[in-house]
Amino acid sequence: MNDLKLSQTMTRYEAELARMVENLAEQIVIGARSRVMRNLKKPKGNSPLAQSIRAEKDPEGGMRVLTDKSYARYVEFGTVNQPARPFLTPAAAEVRVTFSSVLER
Repeated sequence: MNDLKLSQTMTRYEAELARMVENLAEQIVIGARSRVMRNLKKPKGNSPLAQSIRAEKDPEGGMRVLTDKSYARYVEFGTVNQPARPFLTPAAAEVRVTFSSVLER
């Protein structure tokens, strides 16, 4: 394979990998939002936390799943007075399993 073809192939693989990472981050967002909504005291209520969960590209080219709600950590990990109601960690673990199975193929 000549250098030009190798470069083109690498560019295609990098683009495909970036799309896969974006897709995985979006799956984490969907899973985390779903878990937050399931944990609501009023099942049909509104959740500013769920609405705030989003995926963003980071400066290094990867993806981050985050929220701007300062209380999210207390929901995820609990406090002395409130049990943990994890939403992000299980969503990421679920996607990790999916990604691992794709890599094994």
